[in-house]
Amino acid sequence: MKRIINLGLIITAISVTSCTKDEVSNINQNDANVIGFELSTGKTRASVNDINNLETDANGFGVFATNKLTPEMFIDNGKYRFNTVGNVWVWDREKMFWPDEEDEYPINFYAYYPYSQTQLNESLKKDYTIASIPEDQIDLLAAHHLEVVTRPPSNDIPLSFKHILSKIDFKVVTAVDATVEVQSIAIRNVGNKGTFDYSGMIWSELPTTNFNSDYSYMKAPVAPENIFVGTTNPTNVTGSGGSFMLMPQDLSNRGWNQKIATLGTLSYIEVVYRMYETESGKDIVGYTVAEDHPNYSELGNNIDGSLFVKVGYPLPTEWFMNKAYNYVLYLDGTSSGGTLIDGNFIDEDGDTTELPVVDPETEEPIEPEDPIFTDKPIGFFVVVADWGIENKPL
Repeated sequence: MKRIINLGLIITAISVTSCTKDEVSNINQNDANVIGFELSTGKTRASVNDINNLETDANGFGVFATNKLTPEMFIDNGKYRFNTVGNVWVWDREKMFWPDEEDEYPINFYAYYPYSQTQLNESLKKDYTIASIPEDQIDLLAAHHLEVVTRPPSNDIPLSFKHILSKIDFKVVTAVDATVEVQSIAIRNVGNKGTFDYSGMIWSELPTTNFNSDYSYMKAPVAPENIFVGTTNPTNVTGSGGSFMLMPQDLSNRGWNQKIATLGTLSYIEVVYRMYETESGKDIVGYTVAEDHPNYSELGNNIDGSLFVKVGYPLPTEWFMNKAYNYVLYLDGTSSGGTLIDGNFIDEDGDTTELPVVDPETEEPIEPEDPIFTDKPIGFFVVVADWGIENKPL
């Protein structure tokens, strides 16, 4: 196929943060010897949990604890919540008191948010499954404080909550004279089951073979805020349900070799988009008017509106817990425009048409597994940082 332009797309994964510093909530107990907590967590944007969520959620957070003498749980899923009437933190049911006897120490505390009727066995491990609909998946927080050897003078111990999932977002960069419409973004074939070890605050088991086929970050039709005109600085793509909250996992052993036959088992990002020259309106990728397609009279039927292409990008990297990743999609001529997945155009509603993908200028076909623009490879650049650390995207 004739390559007519030097525009492309490269995905750069940058771990960023919207945190400024840890947000701390001090808890004062009125009763002597009542176990209390001092909480902290990264202060984040509204789509993820922070101290404010803990205080406004009537369910509060859950607490487990073990001590030296008790083979069973010293505290078995106690509910600790913020009482907005008294403006204090309280145990939801019976109060839990510090032991008087020295031989009952040390005590180990394990906490999680949001509270649920969860169970922890003696191994202190919990199985989790990511929701099949991204907007249904909540941000999960966990904390522990180990080896408490005596009652603290304040009766309170610190609990520093961490986000135990990985947060994924997308940004777009375009050429100065181009307009890009992003119809949908999905992450395909990523693991959705894992086991979290509260004693070590780590994922002891992560997905290797069981995958969710599709997480749709955003869906058709195109929203006005996802049309990018000469966007030379990374600009947020607006997802349909906020950020992805996905299972931390190693994606490197599932690298995509760009062969369509293997897409069912390998992890990749799927993007549906179109592009045109801003000033002239000339189509670069896709068609502004479906009737302009050379095969419209025989295959187009009643298709109206714009046509989009569906392309893929591999995910050869790892996601870590408590990390935030921005995948920056460059459509400014720096690399490939993505490998074509579907040989037919996508309509405005996100449905596949019978119109084959062709170059708008030459009308030559583009086959699946071909790059949209050039033979340049798709590249990645990854920077990883904790959510609680200031970090600006490159």
